[in-house]
Amino acid sequence: FLLAAAPLHFLRALAGSHRLNFGAMLAVAHTRRALQLQRQCITVVAAPALRRNFWNVSLPVLGGPGGAHVTKYHIVKPGKDGVEWDDFLIALPEREHLASFTKEVPLFIRYLKVVTDQEGRPEAFQAFMERAKSGLVVESDVYITTEELLAVMWKNGYSESERNAVQFTFPSDYKFHYPELSVLFDLAEEDTYKFCMRTRMEASHIGELSWDQVKRKGFIRDHWLTFGVGLVIFKYFPFFNYYFGVKVFGTSMWCYTMWTGLNRFIAKTCRRNEYMAAQKTAQDVMEGEDSIVSSMRRFANDAKCVEYLGTFKADTESKIATYRGALAAKMKEDLAERALKQLQAIAAFEAGMGAAMQELVVREAASSFKDKFPADKALQDKAFTSAIKSLSGAQVTAADCPVASHFESAFKSLQGVDLATAKADPKGSLAERVAFAQQAKDAEFRQTFMVTAAEAAEVKSLASKAKAGDAYDFSKLAPEAAERLDALYTSINAKVGYAMPELAMKPIPKSADAAANAYIEQVNAKLAAAEQQLKQARLTAFVSAF
Repeated sequence: FLLAAAPLHFLRALAGSHRLNFGAMLAVAHTRRALQLQRQCITVVAAPALRRNFWNVSLPVLGGPGGAHVTKYHIVKPGKDGVEWDDFLIALPEREHLASFTKEVPLFIRYLKVVTDQEGRPEAFQAFMERAKSGLVVESDVYITTEELLAVMWKNGYSESERNAVQFTFPSDYKFHYPELSVLFDLAEEDTYKFCMRTRMEASHIGELSWDQVKRKGFIRDHWLTFGVGLVIFKYFPFFNYYFGVKVFGTSMWCYTMWTGLNRFIAKTCRRNEYMAAQKTAQDVMEGEDSIVSSMRRFANDAKCVEYLGTFKADTESKIATYRGALAAKMKEDLAERALKQLQAIAAFEAGMGAAMQELVVREAASSFKDKFPADKALQDKAFTSAIKSLSGAQVTAADCPVASHFESAFKSLQGVDLATAKADPKGSLAERVAFAQQAKDAEFRQTFMVTAAEAAEVKSLASKAKAGDAYDFSKLAPEAAERLDALYTSINAKVGYAMPELAMKPIPKSADAAANAYIEQVNAKLAAAEQQLKQARLTAFVSAF
């Protein structure tokens, strides 16, 4: 048992011709362990943290999907699928009997890169990287811990800086498996494997074995062979009749056989379902806690309500005063903007009338010439004479040209004519035609930008129907008359460029609280009354203007 204190470079010598008899030492250790186990069994079983608990007390090993697994030494281990736990020194497992897993080693690879670069072994690093790029497959319990490695390095004379490099790089619970030790110290894997197994055996380690490799083969055959031999033997003893042999003994053997074959499957299913139920319960608990926290956050500022209520009146009065000033400023801005837009529309309409008048004079003059030329003999002769003179090369004056003379006389006829009072005739003289077009534009202007007598008379008629003494009660109007009055109110204000603010008073929606709904109904009633009062004042001021 001096191997743990031997230098690491002696491990290679163990694999050579002077290798110690590993099997003999294991046999000696097996005998010593078996003798010690009898004396220590009571102490091990009595340890509270290692005993199986039947009273629904939470154990750390029950936190996984496999639940708890009680070994034959009455030591509780985490249950895993396809894994059996046993003492390595007593079981003496072969290499293929050990359970393996895939280990991620990013920290070790970074440390190995530094070591191999300093020692000039890049090919060893590349080989290990190729082996571990998809995960390092190793036997789960063939390892030494960081503390054990540091102790061996101290015994082998490694410097303090080398030990500190390992101690400060790896956590204290890190497990160095034999492939990592092999590439780190440039040793054969067989030697590091034996060293790790020897270390685990000396620590009385209960490790993982592959159930498929260590399970008993042919247990059904053995059970029923036992049943047959027992039945043959028992039939020669008194009181061992047919009932006992077939019913009692046979049924017991059948139950034992079924339990041997199905107990791991049943335990696996029960533990998995229990773990999933625990996870579901934990998820429900977490969601409930989140809901409680979110509900509590809604009332986080409730303690400030009294403080806010103390200054509520002063704050409200100041804000109402500010709101009134802002509302008046907004109304003034809207009114100025609306009036400016209306004046711009009037100016654009008048500019369009001036341009249209010029085009109209030319168009009407041409139209009057077209209407006059076919029936006027003198105009036709004048046109013929003008054409002959033009063909002869003589100069044609404006008096000789019928078109020029007609336009000149037509334009002279417009001088001094009041188009607003002149006779309008679309088929008459040029002045009459232009007067007709001008008066049509004036009528369109009045209809667009002025209140007509018909609209004023209609407003008066509707107002007379709502007359109630010295005031007005517009609720007396029929629905059609009320809608018509609202339409007149909107159209007349739009014509004169007057803007009224839209103060929409929307009702407050009801809540789930019945007491709060009663208050909300009162507030909504006040809002409706205020809106009706405002509408009454608006319409009263509107109809009073007529």
